Amino acid sequence: MAKSIPEEIVVDILLRLPAKSLGRFKCVCKRWWSLISNPGFVRSHLQRLKARDSIPSQRIIVGGNPLKTVDYEALDGCGKGRLVVPHWIKILWVPRIVGSCDGLVCLIDRSSFHIYNPTTREYIELPGSDVVDQNKLFYGFRSELFYGFGYDSQSDDYKIVEGVSLGGVDWDVAILSLKSGSWRRIRVQFEEESHLEVFGMGGVYWNGALRWCTSYGNLRQGRDYLPFPEVDGKIDFVGLGIHGASLFIYSSSQDPRISQDPRIEAWIMDEHGRGGSWTKWFSIDCIPAFVNCNTPLGKKPLAYTRSGKIVLKMYWNRMILYNPEDNTWKEYPIHIDWLNGYAIHLETLLSPYLGGQPSRN
Repeated sequence: MAKSIPEEIVVDILLRLPAKSLGRFKCVCKRWWSLISNPGFVRSHLQRLKARDSIPSQRIIVGGNPLKTVDYEALDGCGKGRLVVPHWIKILWVPRIVGSCDGLVCLIDRSSFHIYNPTTREYIELPGSDVVDQNKLFYGFRSELFYGFGYDSQSDDYKIVEGVSLGGVDWDVAILSLKSGSWRRIRVQFEEESHLEVFGMGGVYWNGALRWCTSYGNLRQGRDYLPFPEVDGKIDFVGLGIHGASLFIYSSSQDPRISQDPRIEAWIMDEHGRGGSWTKWFSIDCIPAFVNCNTPLGKKPLAYTRSGKIVLKMYWNRMILYNPEDNTWKEYPIHIDWLNGYAIHLETLLSPYLGGQPSRN
């Protein structure tokens, strides 16, 4: 009966399914294996996934050994899969997350980079650049370093970006192409300021470009800027995140007259917000159990569930699900080391190896 169904109908049905289901259905028959493995089908599935509500297919991926993917809707009792899935990659020591784009996660481990798809468990190892000392990057935080991972639509290629400050306005930047597997070097100058500090090192890929939160007061978009949200008073914007197809930015401020616990505020911009239009999203004042636990690592919003709860990385690398309606929270035994990083990951079938066969974990 399946053979009698027109190909275009089969394709349309399969394109509506989650990536994990398609991975299982490849074993149904040779016809489906060939169809689902076809690069054209994989790209169409990705485009359709991004065109609709992508939140059900998003996960938090946490660096370390093993890597862990977290279904944050399952934290809230709404997910259908496992809460936490470990990912062991034998050749890696303690991988740190560089960034995520279209289901591919970029990792750095000692002197090399790795591109990994947690859904298909395929990965590829890539050489490190010589633009910075990789050991310093791995073992210690330095604000004059930055890196990112994203998609270049002009060349239809995924690229790793890594840069280091040379002092003043000069930056030395290396860019690796997944198609070629090789690095190229460029020198970048920012004339607007004498010193540029990048918060968090890792860039966030959103709406066709990598963004970094900087001390200059704007979000880097390539060499362009997105303005920070307009606010009253002094607020330090300290990080970026992804929610569905939207970008959000969050701040940390503290009034010692009220609490020793910093206040977190977030603003969100939808995928069409090229003009820099921000909307206030949420605000968290004091979580009673964490008062007087202030540390430089602070609390960071990771994700926002459909019911309005907020997944937070708390002091000392704890993960909680916070309910702003009644100021209650629930802690989960999920360790997030600030050094190893985290990202929002989209479940797709995209292969990490654009020029041949990837390795399978």
